[in-house]
Amino acid sequence: MKTLINTIKNDLYRVFVKGDADTVQMAHAYFVLAVPALALLFTFGKFPV
Repeated sequence: MKTLINTIKNDLYRVFVKGDADTVQMAHAYFVLAVPALALLFTFGKFPV
């Protein structure tokens, strides 16, 4: 678990701070940000009737 957290932190740092991430690191960063955002949207959002 500690390795997973360090990997995610490293990926986020390379994507948003350094800017020299590869495609796998960009995908990790996208999913780390997209999954909670979509969960909140589906939980509190209202669908058209």
